[in-house]
Amino acid sequence: MATTPQDAPEAGQPYLPTPLPEARAFMWADLLTPTRRGLQELFFWLEAASENNATGAGSNTEHLSTSLLVSGARGSGKTTLLLSAVQALRDWKSFVRGPPSPEVAALSLTLERLERRVLWLEPLDLEPVPSQANLLATLLVRVRAALDHPRHAKGIRGESSRWSSSILEEGAEETWGKLDHLIRDASFMWEDIPSTTDARVRAEQQIRASEIYANFQPRFADAMEDVSRTLSMPRFGTSGGEQVLMVLPIDNVDRSIEHLYNIVKLTRMVASRHLWFVLAAGHQEFQRFMERSFQKELIVSGQAGIGVRGQEETLAIARRQAATTLRRALPPSYRIALEQVDSHEAWRFPVDKKDELLGLLLRQLLLPTGKRTQSQVLDTFDDLIDLSSRLMPDVARCYREALRTDGAEAHETGTRPDEPLLHHVGRLALTLPARTLQDLWHSVRREVLISGTSAAGTGLNGAQEQGESSVRVAAEMLRNAIDESDLPAWASELLHHRILRQDDQGRVCLDLTGKPIRRSTRTSLHGVLQGPPSDPSGNGTGAHARVLSTEVHLRRFHEVLLVLADPEDPGRETTLPANVAGWFMILHDVLMLFERPRVLSAELMALELSPKMMGTVHELWAGRALGEPFVQAAFWWTPPAWTTFIEFAILTAQWRAFLARLSRGFLSAGDGQDTALRARFIQAAWVENVCSVAGLELGRWDWGNERHGVVSVLRAPQLATALERYEQRVRDTVAGLVSQIHKHSAGYDRLWTAQVWLRDELPLQVLPEHALTADGRSLLRQPPGAPSADGGWVSLVKDWGNQAPRLSAFRQQRVRDAVNRSSAAESLRRMLGTGRGRASETYYSWLDTMVDAWFTVVDHHGDPLAEVVLGMSPYLAPRATDDHP
Repeated sequence: MATTPQDAPEAGQPYLPTPLPEARAFMWADLLTPTRRGLQELFFWLEAASENNATGAGSNTEHLSTSLLVSGARGSGKTTLLLSAVQALRDWKSFVRGPPSPEVAALSLTLERLERRVLWLEPLDLEPVPSQANLLATLLVRVRAALDHPRHAKGIRGESSRWSSSILEEGAEETWGKLDHLIRDASFMWEDIPSTTDARVRAEQQIRASEIYANFQPRFADAMEDVSRTLSMPRFGTSGGEQVLMVLPIDNVDRSIEHLYNIVKLTRMVASRHLWFVLAAGHQEFQRFMERSFQKELIVSGQAGIGVRGQEETLAIARRQAATTLRRALPPSYRIALEQVDSHEAWRFPVDKKDELLGLLLRQLLLPTGKRTQSQVLDTFDDLIDLSSRLMPDVARCYREALRTDGAEAHETGTRPDEPLLHHVGRLALTLPARTLQDLWHSVRREVLISGTSAAGTGLNGAQEQGESSVRVAAEMLRNAIDESDLPAWASELLHHRILRQDDQGRVCLDLTGKPIRRSTRTSLHGVLQGPPSDPSGNGTGAHARVLSTEVHLRRFHEVLLVLADPEDPGRETTLPANVAGWFMILHDVLMLFERPRVLSAELMALELSPKMMGTVHELWAGRALGEPFVQAAFWWTPPAWTTFIEFAILTAQWRAFLARLSRGFLSAGDGQDTALRARFIQAAWVENVCSVAGLELGRWDWGNERHGVVSVLRAPQLATALERYEQRVRDTVAGLVSQIHKHSAGYDRLWTAQVWLRDELPLQVLPEHALTADGRSLLRQPPGAPSADGGWVSLVKDWGNQAPRLSAFRQQRVRDAVNRSSAAESLRRMLGTGRGRASETYYSWLDTMVDAWFTVVDHHGDPLAEVVLGMSPYLAPRATDDHP
């Protein structure tokens, strides 16, 4: 059966889907990497088991563990692994056919040794098997079928495989008789004695079953010895050296509690070194179903606890029993785990060799277009996943090095021009089980063909279809990820029917009213730049209040976590699994790219997306503050309040590359003047990075060369001179961004968001709260006579002057928020309790005292905000010192 849709249809022809097989065997060259690794591990196990079988080691050992568990998520390729293993053992030369390599050579040797030593029994799929099926009889029938097969089949090399003498005939018949006897006895051991039978008959049956069980295991071991010896004769002759190892693959073990429990019981009952079981199941489902089986036994036997505490105790007992049983039947070293397909391998995935790669198909799937500045830059679906077009070559190289250092990009990226540079969200979305990856390929292929047919003139709205195709792919993948995840039932229902829904026109939208999803980021400390020690006599307050130390913390960004809260139960929340979070963020960005965004929210921002990558930490001592005189206040450097994840992905990628570009000694201790210069450089680089993302190009931060840009500062023998030139470059970049906003802003878009940041955040960025030293204000100090052809800088400074009272209020509130977030404030709140009245007054009195102490210490030379607003531009009137001391 064909596995790919038909070739691209002619204009006007409809797209025709093609049925797909659930799973099938593949050659070695066509297998995905996780399946290859699992298959190699399985062959190594079988080789070790066959060696043990040939030498007879452990023949008298009791309680053998002869089962392997192939575990993995649904669709990870467990069935494909079993089918491919059968194919490899039947014809290993065809299986390994392809380009030679050391891996293929080693695999060929292994398969050549296993070719005649391993006999793969007829696979057992438990999904269609009735829950009350006699699994013991099912096993024995398959062993008997394997014994019957050589009587009529051809041998491995094509020669006749019939028994060659009457002696062998007699031996085979004797072995067959033993199996037939075991099959007849299996019903007495496996099935329950009917309760409606006459008491005398039932007693006789129970005695008979007990007698059978008493000697069943020795008889079974003896029968398997004979079966292995008999099957070895046509393969290895009558010398008695080599013996055949029988392997029974059992698929879909985790489909029901009864099947799973009975299979574990079966593997313990018929343990033999001549017979191995290969079980395919999800490890979590296996563990959970075993717990439920023991919990069910406790309930049926009346041993379950009563009440909430009793139920918890019952579940704890069931969990211990399940863990003990699994450790005996399937020790941890007997488990082969199939990982998900790596995101970069998924990018290069075709269903068949003749098909297009998934990454190329994503480049043909168009995103919405409109007047929004994001839509003018992001053209195709891959732009939401791949940052290659958004990063300059030097930045991309450093970013790749940073990813490899963090372990996020463990594969060999190479230098091919089509190699993607996947950011965090892209890696989450494209790290998929094999079957889900195949579904994604077909979904994208279908939409590309449909979009091409629509554009050819079938009467459909091409502009609408262009955006809706991307929405359908992202929404379909998100729904599948939700269904296949381990989310609790309430979370799945909330995502399916409350958050992911349709608007009044039947179009997909995200309803985030009430903020059911909040964002959390994972970062780690990259380095610390310590400021020079403060002068205790120069802060204006002596020993009563002073800043003890100031540090700039540079943090590495790792990932975004999305937390889902239940609006019906405020105390219930869960973290979205990686794949669900990845496709949610992609769908969110696609819907935000429409001219009228389809993300609904009653808040100013549907999601708070700003990552915390840079922060200035101050240690403040206020001796007159009762309760907690010492506070460690952190002020985070805030980027613009963008509305899509891709904008923050570009910002974090460029900044991560910048941190990787800094030499190890750049943040090391030095004299005070040198530390101040390095802090100014980091601050200027932060502003330039933000402006590159906020501008029309959406990224592409240019580090320059030895004469200008970031590189000129890092390689300059004299840091001070190079830094002054670089700061002027940053001011010119800011002025250019202001001019872009005036010319191209289409309303409440990304450029408008940049304007808000330049007006409200940039002047506060250089104040003592965020800067390491007072020299930080030099970034916004335009020297006299500096050219300003477009007037962007003049316009910005005028805005600051008009917004001076508002900026002062913002600054006051940020200091208050930083103190309120401190550990000292949390400790004081716990000590005072949550009550109102006097406790509340005490806390807010302490908070006011700490805030007043801060401004007294850092502003004892005058208001730095007034200097920023009125004293830095040569284009404004001289500062009135009487009004602004």
